This record gives sequence, structure tokens and C-alpha cells, in this order.
Amino acid sequence: MAGESDEPDEAAARLEAALERIATAAARRAAVMQAEVQAASASSVAAPAADAPAAIDPEIAARLDGLIDRLRGALGARPG
Repeated sequence: MAGESDEPDEAAARLEAALERIATAAARRAAVMQAEVQAASASSVAAPAADAPAAIDPEIAARLDGLIDRLRGALGARPG
């Protein structure tokens, strides 16, 4: 991002803020999906259980996995 500092602490703070926004958005999405599941279960016997967790979008999960791998590589960390 142009004009932003490359200081590790500042970059870590931006990354943390971005991950917090992603987590908040995912929680909102899960709540909406949970409400839809509950509504469906009220009108249909074949609906999934109301307490079934909402899955994260596979594209977002893949992108986050890629970013985490890049971060690990930059930090010299090994997975696992």
C-alpha cells in the first residue's frame, strides 16, 4: 500500500486490524446464516440442525491461508 510505513510493528497493527474486521464480518455472516437455518428448520423437518456452524467462504479461507503462509515465510517460521 503506497505511502504506508514498512515498520514491522505498524504492519502488524494493520494486519491485526484487518483480521479483526474479517472476524467481525464473518461473525455477522454466521449470525445471518444461523437465523436462516433456524427459520428453515421451523418450516421444514429436513432442514439442518439450528446449531450447525456457518462455514467460512472457501475463497476467503484460501486467501487467508495464502497470506498466513507468506507471513510465516517472511518471519522464517515453519508451519505446525
